[in-house]
Amino acid sequence: MSQKLTLGYAALVGIGGLMGFLKGGSKKSLIAGGLSASLLLYVYTALPSNPVLASSVGLVLSASLLGVMGSRFKNSGKIFPAGVVSIVSLVMSGGYLHGIMRSLH
Repeated sequence: MSQKLTLGYAALVGIGGLMGFLKGGSKKSLIAGGLSASLLLYVYTALPSNPVLASSVGLVLSASLLGVMGSRFKNSGKIFPAGVVSIVSLVMSGGYLHGIMRSLH
């Protein structure tokens, strides 16, 4: 998976968590967004040296975000943030899975 896409994904998730805190006072959003962005920054830095591990961490995180935010989108119908994060997480999950499969052979 492209490092630049991972960096953009980290920014989206981190800023989304911050916005959830600033708009709604949600400490859970701030913590979840911050932790997710931090893990994605790890993935960003580890991709060149250890692509299988980095892509595996990215896949688990993006699939988890897809599940959580997909459920929120289904229940609320709100495009932002739940719908956007769900779509981006789906794309990133596919990219990380592709990166793992490509690196293994």
